[in-house]
Amino acid sequence: MTAIIVYSIGKKMKFVSKIIAQKSNSELIEVKDLNKNDEGIIDSIKKTFTGYDTKIEIEPPYIDFSDYDLILIGSPSNSGKISPAISTIIDNCDFKNKNIIIYTTSTSRHGYDVLNRMKKKIEEKNAYILNSFIIKIGNKSDDELKINTLKVLKELDLDLYT
Repeated sequence: MTAIIVYSIGKKMKFVSKIIAQKSNSELIEVKDLNKNDEGIIDSIKKTFTGYDTKIEIEPPYIDFSDYDLILIGSPSNSGKISPAISTIIDNCDFKNKNIIIYTTSTSRHGYDVLNRMKKKIEEKNAYILNSFIIKIGNKSDDELKINTLKVLKELDLDLYT
C-alpha cells in the first residue's frame, strides 16, 4: 500500500498530489497547519522563511505508516525551505526502514534546496529515499500541470515502486 503525505499552501501542490494519487492508486493524506487561519500575513511570511526547523500544530499530528510499503512526501517550495507542516510531520512520525519518494512544486531553482533538506531530515529518521522529483508550476494551467506531472511520473517509472 502507498501513502502520499502532502501539505498545500495553494491549489497547485494539492492538484499535483491528486494526480499522483490517482495514477499510483495511493491514499492521499493532507497535513493541515492548525495555526494558519489564526495568523496574519506577517506571521505567515515569518513562518515561511524560518520554515525548515519550525514546529507547528498540525492535523493529523502523527501518521502510523506500518501498513504502507511506500510513502511519497510532498512539500511546496517556500523559498527553498520545507513547509513547517511537512517538517513537523517528519519529526513526529516513525519512518524507520520505510521507502520514501520526495517531491516538491516550485517556480524556481529553490525546489532542489527543499529536496535536499527533506532528504537529510528523512534519512535522519532511518528511512530510504528511493527517488525525488520537482514539478515546475510557474504560470501553468491545470491542463499543463497534469501533462507535466504525468510526464514526470512516466520518466520516474512510478509503477516500479508501487
